[in-house]
Amino acid sequence: MIRYATMGGGFQRVGGHGTRWLASIAGFVFLVGAVDAAPAEAPAAAPPPAAAAPAVTPPASAGSPDAAFPRAPATLLRPLRENVPFEMPAPIEPKVFAGYPGMPPFSVVPRVDQLTFYPCSNCHSAMKPNPQPRKLIAAPHPAALVHGNGRFWCLNCHQLNDRDRLHTLADQPVEYDQAYLVCGQCHFNRQKDWFFGGHGKRVKNWQGERVIYNCTFCHDPHDPTLKPRAPSAPPPVRVGLKAMQPTRHEAPAPVFDQPSQDPGARP
Repeated sequence: MIRYATMGGGFQRVGGHGTRWLASIAGFVFLVGAVDAAPAEAPAAAPPPAAAAPAVTPPASAGSPDAAFPRAPATLLRPLRENVPFEMPAPIEPKVFAGYPGMPPFSVVPRVDQLTFYPCSNCHSAMKPNPQPRKLIAAPHPAALVHGNGRFWCLNCHQLNDRDRLHTLADQPVEYDQAYLVCGQCHFNRQKDWFFGGHGKRVKNWQGERVIYNCTFCHDPHDPTLKPRAPSAPPPVRVGLKAMQPTRHEAPAPVFDQPSQDPGARP
């Protein structure tokens, strides 16, 4: 008779003959059952999250666009909903240009009384304003303007609802005697010379306040180009004086061809 005794989780033959493989199988089954019956261990607690490091922008290379226009740090940016709405500034009244600093004082000769059809409201007050550019027919004014190569129309300078005045590009009213303010918007170089006395005609006072003509005294505003004119005749000779005969003067020799007056100079 064969007897078995358990020792160390396995079987050992006490007596008789038997096979060793039976004891090995029994020991393996016992170990598997013990592992399944053991209580599961609690999972280890997760480590606390580390504090987020501040975002660091890598340095831009010398040739990249970010080098010329660096980005603002993330801490300076704010959501769009927190932006303050933009407020438009209060409108201001445009000012009419009145001259340059340091220019000599002047006054302009009035010319309104010399205009044939002034005041313009004598006719235009009974006419409905028509801003459409067109060729004028049966009017005392020129049918087409020879000014600005065909780019101008009457209402570029004349007011629509007040024909007794002109207007600037900013739609500011200008009197006819101040037409130089309208002309100078395009011809500003000539206007500056006119302000300082280098252009135009002076009537009175070489010192102190000058009295000068307006632009429209010499230039027709509808055709401002000056036409060629023949020279004036010479003034008559007063009684008792002889008329001077034209004398032909020899041209002087060039400086390098003239003999030197220095005796020590080299020939």
